Amino acid sequence: MSNIVTFIALITVIASGTKYVPAGEKPKPFRHNPPTHHEKLWDSAEIKASQVFRIDKCISIYVENKKRYKNIEKMRKGGVPAAIVFVLHGRESTWNWGKHLHEGSRLTGKTRWVPKGRPKHPPANGHTYTFEESAEDALYKLKDLESIDWSICDTALYNIEKYNGLGYLKYRKHMNSPYLWSATNHYNYKGSPAGKYVSDGKFSYSAVDKQLGTCSLLIRMIDRGFDIGFR
Repeated sequence: MSNIVTFIALITVIASGTKYVPAGEKPKPFRHNPPTHHEKLWDSAEIKASQVFRIDKCISIYVENKKRYKNIEKMRKGGVPAAIVFVLHGRESTWNWGKHLHEGSRLTGKTRWVPKGRPKHPPANGHTYTFEESAEDALYKLKDLESIDWSICDTALYNIEKYNGLGYLKYRKHMNSPYLWSATNHYNYKGSPAGKYVSDGKFSYSAVDKQLGTCSLLIRMIDRGFDIGFR
């Protein structure tokens, strides 16, 4: 009987023009031909062994607060995957729920740095923004990120980098953005893990990014069986 069911499924899929994937097998993730800059980095990325324990400790924050991140994803149809909200939260405010997702200033007022003066509307309670209010503004009102196809690796990584700024892609093409690649084999300058923007538009070759890159977290999450929205 199982063979008959499989045969019928195969005929149905062929008739629909889609690729048949046997039960239990995951389809290969989409890649451009030739692969893009971000796809090449993602497919060859390795987490530094010294950072795995630290990354796992941070992932426990996601486990404890998954429902909260998921609610932010659900604010819009096609919203930013919960795992990506989580890694952005880590980079922008080290998972502090009392700070803006835009750039890490306190929720007691509007954002102080780029983008300055967000959200445009006052807090719903009249005195302090909630993290959810800030996240909705940062992801959906300011950035319009619900229009992104987060299931495509290149699209997801490009927009994660764009969230922070495209300075590395535009002006530092010899370097990979630590916002994505810190704590992996792809964050380096001439073989040394150094160099970063220390403020908007100001770059330092001697500075070392000590935060975890978003991709180091996402790669480890995949290793541990989490759904991050893309592969």
